[in-house]
Amino acid sequence: MAVLAGVAISAYDGTQDQARLDATRFDMTELRKALLQLRRDSGSNDLPGAGVYDCTDAANGNPANANPDFNFPAEAGSNDADKIAWCQHPANFWMLFADPFGTGWNPDTHRGWRGPYLQRKSGLRNFGAINGVWVVDDAYDTPFELQMLTLDYARIVSAGPDRILPAAANVCEPATGADDIVLCLLR
Repeated sequence: MAVLAGVAISAYDGTQDQARLDATRFDMTELRKALLQLRRDSGSNDLPGAGVYDCTDAANGNPANANPDFNFPAEAGSNDADKIAWCQHPANFWMLFADPFGTGWNPDTHRGWRGPYLQRKSGLRNFGAINGVWVVDDAYDTPFELQMLTLDYARIVSAGPDRILPAAANVCEPATGADDIVLCLLR
């Protein structure tokens, strides 16, 4: 009896692990779809944090200033440094839930922000001095991250079962022996 109970428990644990992995992969696919739809709607190839979605005013030669075109939510803070740090946090998916420009959708040009692009926000999370980041958690209760790697691609990363996120690297594959889950996005 004890042997059968042990086999049943270990089989159940394996099923739970596979279910978390499958749920995480599904959520990553949904994040990818949302990011691609944001790009299509805006008419830009930029992902949040880059190009027209740059958190800074670098386009006008002021990278120390927050993007003046953005309507930052209250969680971003009140000074430029806080807004930039909040906006640039890799776990922050706020642009999928709120229109960064406040202009909405233009039915004449079929361009603009037509979200929210995701139906589920896991909540607000604090990361050290950065408060109120709009996160989407994986099945392991760890926030996904959007890591910009080069001008050509980015990746969505889940920390996996060990809940330790990898350092950003110029690869679309997890490190050998790591349990991280990675989905690359070509820009």
